[in-house]
Formats: sequence, C-alpha cells, structure tokens
Amino acid sequence: MPSRSIIVQLRAGVGQAILPDHRKMLPGVQYVIDWDTFQKISNGARQNVIQVVGVNSDTITASGSYVVAQTAGSSNTQLNIQQVLTTVSTTPITYNVAGFAAQGWNSTTNTGVTPAVSGSFTAQALNGPSGERYVYALNNTTTNISGSAVAVWADMNNGFITAARPTYQIVTDGQGTEYQISVNNTATNPVTIGTKQGNFAGVALVLIPSGNYGWIQTKGLAPSVLVSGVVNVGDTVAVGLQGAGKVQAPSASSALVNNVFGTALASGTNTTVAVDLRSLKAKPAYVRFLNKN
Repeated sequence: MPSRSIIVQLRAGVGQAILPDHRKMLPGVQYVIDWDTFQKISNGARQNVIQVVGVNSDTITASGSYVVAQTAGSSNTQLNIQQVLTTVSTTPITYNVAGFAAQGWNSTTNTGVTPAVSGSFTAQALNGPSGERYVYALNNTTTNISGSAVAVWADMNNGFITAARPTYQIVTDGQGTEYQISVNNTATNPVTIGTKQGNFAGVALVLIPSGNYGWIQTKGLAPSVLVSGVVNVGDTVAVGLQGAGKVQAPSASSALVNNVFGTALASGTNTTVAVDLRSLKAKPAYVRFLNKN
C-alpha cells in the first residue's frame, strides 16, 4: 500500500461534491480518505474539484531510478519481477510469469505464459502486488528515453513510445463528448490507419535506448517521475515538455485536453518525485489476485 490515507478538501469556488465513499463534501472542511477511495477519484475531479492537502504515508524514499518497494538491497529473481521490468533489448525478451498477475517469476522453468510477438508489436502488461500496471513498449525513435521520463504514445496501435511531444489534439462531437483525434502512421508498412499519438503512455522504469523494447508504468505508485518546475505534494500532474511531467492547475479545459495522468505524492523542483499514476479509465479495472491468503 503506497499511502495510508489522503487528506482532501474542495477547491476554491466549488460548492459541494460527493466522495466515492458517499460522503458529501462541503467548502472549508477537510476529509481523510483511504487510498482505495482516492484511486477512484477521476483525473478531472483531481484537476478541478478536489484539492489534496496532505498525504499520510509510509516513508517514500527519493530515488533516481525505478525501485521495487518490496526489495531491500539485492533482489531475488525467483521472488519478484524486478529483473524482467528493468530489462531492455532490441528484440522482445523471453520470460515466464505466474498466471496470477506476475507475483511469482522463475527464469528457468516454464511456469505461466511466454509473450507472443506479431511484427514489431507485442501486447504485454503485468500487474504488481499493489495494483501497479506495467506495459511493454518499443522506443522506435532515434532518441533515448531516460529512466523516470514521462513517455507518450508515438503510435498507440503498434505500441511505439517517445519522449518527444507529437501533436495531441482533442475535439468535441455534436453531443459534447470529447475524444482524441486519430492519425495515420505512414512510417509503418503497411500504413497504420487510425492510431493515437501524444497521449500519456507511461513512465519509463529505466533508460530505454533508441530501437529498444522496455517497460513503462501506467498505473499505481511510481516512485520516480521526472517533473519540470516546482511540484508540491498533492499537485495534479500532466504531460509537460520533452520527457517530463508538469503541474496542472485548475482549468476550464478538461483533464483529457490537458493530458493529466496523476497526483504528486512528494515535492521537488526540476527533479524526480513520487506520483500516483491514475488509470485513464473513468472506473479503474478490478484486478483479482488468486493468492489473497
């Protein structure tokens, strides 16, 4: 559990709101909510409705690189997935994971499943023990993606990521529903029709060199996220300039337009900080673990 509880209140000018645990929020009152309840608050509400005023958590150690919370000192590759998540290569790696959300990994036996690859695309995702989610992607650009960098999709359909900031455009249909403009990737053969680019993909766990596959974190507590400018605990974080996140103030534009992806759990200036990566889905997916005992 990355945090024991979160202290929230309404933002200035907001008259009332209902928390996911069904409590009514009123102006000027602070509310203590547990981590699971906070996870259900959408990026839009985090940007414009609620303000995080405090985080009651276990000690978060600043780190310049990805660290598995359950690992102290050296890692035991038979008991965690750190070695898998920190491996980069020009071809997809072969590994075996247990069927229940990658909680056990063995490098020598055929336990679980082995990933399948179709062309340059490999659709793989792993779930960590505290609800973190990791996605396997390819840096098909000519520029390296540094560890802790905020990556966006260069071609979402093909699983290509970049630290650059390609055109990202949101439009509104006749019924007022916002959606992202699709583009065509003419660099693929055949051309990829109707893919997405520029939207938040995830945070690189380690350096992903040009032309290499690597893992990005898309959800959960990310202990090391590169940010630009001054970031304080509780700030809403959105995609910023090259490879970095930035603070997103309350805005007339939606969280989707602003490319919001989480909430800062630590403070810092032009450095790496811990961030809660909120699922971009309106309702986070329920992940069932088979070994609850």
